[in-house]
Amino acid sequence: METHLGQSHTVWNSELNEFVSDDHLRLAEVLHDYKPTFSLVYIPKKERISKSDDLKPWAILDTPAYLPPHIIRYLSDEEMKNPTAVLQWIFAGDLEKNRPKDVLARIEAEQAAEELMKLKRQEDDLEDRIEHVTFLASGGRDKKHTINLGEGRKIERT
Repeated sequence: METHLGQSHTVWNSELNEFVSDDHLRLAEVLHDYKPTFSLVYIPKKERISKSDDLKPWAILDTPAYLPPHIIRYLSDEEMKNPTAVLQWIFAGDLEKNRPKDVLARIEAEQAAEELMKLKRQEDDLEDRIEHVTFLASGGRDKKHTINLGEGRKIERT
């Protein structure tokens, strides 16, 4: 794999036949400064073969001397719009600088927060449904005894 990055977002890269952002170049430099074996790689649009290449054309490549080169993380164009978040992910997950227990605890906390938000959304949706059913069962604003379900279907309240 080769790192394909332009020098400026205002300069057309004839090798890629596309523009590349300055933020991407800075991220590549910061990654390399943080750990010399890290590099930011990019699949140019003309070389993308699979759907996953289109979805996540960026990757962080680690080429340590004692292991074969391997991808640490694939990144989408959307994720690359926030290089700070990418760096935060790298820093937070670095097992050489953080204890594995701390990294695992952070990951578990993030997952618990996501699950809690999902459950809260489900709870709000359920409350909305209950409120709607209660409204229909009461006859609505007009206190009607018939509920029109559409397509000629009706429910008679007793």
